[in-house]
Amino acid sequence: MNRLFLAVPVRLYDYEKIRSDFSPLLEGRWRDEKHLHITIAFLGERFNADELIEKLSHFQFTFTVSELTRFDYFANSRVFVTTTYNPTLQHLYDQLASLLGLEHVVLNPHVTLMRVKNIVEPSAFFNCLEGSSQTPIGILEPKIALYQSHLYPTGAQYEILKKWSPFN
Repeated sequence: MNRLFLAVPVRLYDYEKIRSDFSPLLEGRWRDEKHLHITIAFLGERFNADELIEKLSHFQFTFTVSELTRFDYFANSRVFVTTTYNPTLQHLYDQLASLLGLEHVVLNPHVTLMRVKNIVEPSAFFNCLEGSSQTPIGILEPKIALYQSHLYPTGAQYEILKKWSPFN
């Protein structure tokens, strides 16, 4: 199954340090650094990639670049993430939803760093989360990318089909 989504690529300031700091506390699969992103709109198999690229060729992708400032853990989906507060990403989604006929959703902008299988040291892990607030972790790149997700037993692999740079 190949699924499409629009996302903002991100750059972390020191992913190796994050992995080093949190690996003793967590067990799971770390995401590949070169494909870290904030999903703006999940499109699934609803669109043909070439038709979607054509449809978006004149779309004005606008958002404010912001830093990722805290770590979090989403217990329901068991993911370790970094987050940003950026209302312009919601505005971008709302514009895309209108253009593409997507349902309204409220975004929770985050970058999945790890799918967690086990929290080895819960108290130490949650103390680290609390201490991370407002510490610059990374930054959104000034780009939007159309990704295709390929699902394998070892996890999802991402392929960038098209990038738009709204800040040029």
